[in-house]
Amino acid sequence: MAAAAAFSILATVDTPSAAAQAVTIGEGLSLGWAQFFVADADKLWQKEGLSPNSITFASGRLVLDAVAGDRVLIGTAAETPVVFAALNGVPVRIVATTNNGNGAPYEPFELVANQSIRTAADIKGKRIGYSQGTNAHYYLSKLLEKQGLKWSDITAVSLSPGDFVSSLVNGSLDAFVWTEPAISQAVTQGRGKFHTIATPGLYHAISAVITLQSTIDKHPDLLRRALLAVRAADAANAADPSRASALVAQRVNFDPALAARYWPKLNLGLGIDKASVVRELESQARWAIDNKLVRPGARIPDFNQVVVTGILDSIR
Repeated sequence: MAAAAAFSILATVDTPSAAAQAVTIGEGLSLGWAQFFVADADKLWQKEGLSPNSITFASGRLVLDAVAGDRVLIGTAAETPVVFAALNGVPVRIVATTNNGNGAPYEPFELVANQSIRTAADIKGKRIGYSQGTNAHYYLSKLLEKQGLKWSDITAVSLSPGDFVSSLVNGSLDAFVWTEPAISQAVTQGRGKFHTIATPGLYHAISAVITLQSTIDKHPDLLRRALLAVRAADAANAADPSRASALVAQRVNFDPALAARYWPKLNLGLGIDKASVVRELESQARWAIDNKLVRPGARIPDFNQVVVTGILDSIR
């Protein structure tokens, strides 16, 4: 997804006199964070005794940067930014994932291309937009590998996700890899000039809820309340998916009809399969090291310490 995506320690009030705990919530601009957007709209944070200030970020990597910088406390991100953070010694933790429903694995990415690219193999020699350090980075690497190509076979252009559509429209790119709503926005604005290329089975995204280890140590009750609100959003989604998809579509500037059709693909559901997540983090860490994307001498950390299930376990 792509990802993926937090609460301010400075803005957190843990005094007995406080009527509610003030928190700043960082949310990646993607359909994959539907529960957070529904929790905002339905005031589910408030029902758990929180006083939220929700801030939208263009990607989960930017949310993670805010978490790591102590500007936000809990937020949304895909797994790839967490991998890079862990490899660089940043104590970011995954406390839950949000795409644990009973449907197919979440596959948010597609290649959005102009007419010079008819199949994925045609990306050789082309200008391809992606976002460095996100799961789009990892996805593009896997796409190149599947086509028998190397990074040197394309002109890879790292951009802020908010610039993908305009860069494709103005001709600066031949294609980009990202998620909805950017995919549909590009196709609509292209008026027949752009199309999508799906890659089923190539990559399954993990939508993670992240925080710092220090937050787990100092504010476990706040985190527990936050996850209760996310779980309540799951219930709201299940009770009225049409309403939920419309709320989220408005939040991310997505066509409501398209959002409703896309909704089942999100596989929404709060939970975590620790063993599976750890395996994926380890795999991506090896990829990052092998491709020299991290500092020299970086070693694969113990991702069993990165994936922390205690807060989620406490609300089950």
